[in-house]
Amino acid sequence: MRSGTRRALLALALGLALPAVARTQQAGAAFLLLPIGSRSVGTGEATVADTLGADGAWWNPASLAPMRRTELSLNGSQSFEGTSAAIGFARPSRALGTLGVSATILDYGDQGVTDPNTGADVGTLSIRSTIAMLTYATPIGDRLRVGLSYKYLRLAFTCSGLCGETPQFVGSSTALDVGAQYVLPTTMPITVGAAVRQLGPDFQVRDAEQADPLPRTWQLGASGRVPSTRLREQDVQVDVMADLLGSLAYESISARLGTTITYRGRYALRGGYTLVEGERGGPSVGLGVFLSDGMVLDLARRFDGFSAQAGQAPTYVSLRFLF
Repeated sequence: MRSGTRRALLALALGLALPAVARTQQAGAAFLLLPIGSRSVGTGEATVADTLGADGAWWNPASLAPMRRTELSLNGSQSFEGTSAAIGFARPSRALGTLGVSATILDYGDQGVTDPNTGADVGTLSIRSTIAMLTYATPIGDRLRVGLSYKYLRLAFTCSGLCGETPQFVGSSTALDVGAQYVLPTTMPITVGAAVRQLGPDFQVRDAEQADPLPRTWQLGASGRVPSTRLREQDVQVDVMADLLGSLAYESISARLGTTITYRGRYALRGGYTLVEGERGGPSVGLGVFLSDGMVLDLARRFDGFSAQAGQAPTYVSLRFLF
C-alpha cells in the first residue's frame, strides 16, 4: 500500500478527514459526531428536545424518561464514512425510571496492502470503530426529565497478512453524556432540552502524546406541536423542532431545523435542514410507517454538499419493535 493511502485511511479513522467546518483544535474519535437513527436524520438532527424512544439515548439521555413501552431498535446506514449498524434496547419502569443499552459499529471498509516491489496484494487493512453505551433516565415531577449515559468507545486499525510498515493500533476511551428536558406550562405543548455529550478523557491512540480531546458537544433546543383544531379533526399532527449545536470540533455554532407530519398516528413524513458553515450542512428527508401495532419502519436520506460531491447521499434505515 502506498504511504499516501495509508495516511488517508488513518486520518479518516481518527476523524481528521471527516468533512466538517474548520476546527478550533484537533479532535479525536470524531466518529462520535456521526448521526444514529433514521428519525433523527430525517428531522435534520434537531433532536435534543424530541422523544425518539431507544434511539434518543444517542442524542439526549433524558429523552428516554417519558417512554411507556419497551423498545428494541435496529439501525443501519451507508455513507461516505462507511457502513454502520446500531442496536438499542430501552425498558421503562414507573418506579425506577428507564434503563437503556445501546451499541454501534462503523466499518470503514477494508483496504488491500500491496508489495511495493511486485504490486501483488499481500495483506488487508481493516478499520472499525465501536461504541457501547448504558443509559439511565427518570422524570422528576410532572415536567422535568433527566438522564445520564456512559460510553465505551474503541477504534481498531488492524492488518492481516504481510503488512510490513503498515500502521496498526487500537485506541479506546470512555465518556459521559448528560441531558435534561423540561415541558413548559404553556397552552401549546413545548419541550425544551439540553445535552452535553462526550465528557471524558482524551482519546489515546498509542501514548499520551498521541492523545486528542474527544469532540465534546453541547446541544440546546425546543420542540412543539402546532395547536390546530382543524389539524386534529383531520387526524394530523405537526411537530416542529429547532436546535443549536456547538463542539470543540467546530469553529462555529450550527443550527438544526426539523418537522414531522403524522397522519392517523401511523404515517410520518419528516423534513429537516442542518445549517452548518461549509459542506456538511444541507437538507434531509424521512418517512415512517407503523407496519403493525408493535413494528415501525423508518427511512431517511441526507443531502449535504460533501455527499453530493462524493456521489453518495447517506441512507438510513431503522426498524423498531414495541412491546
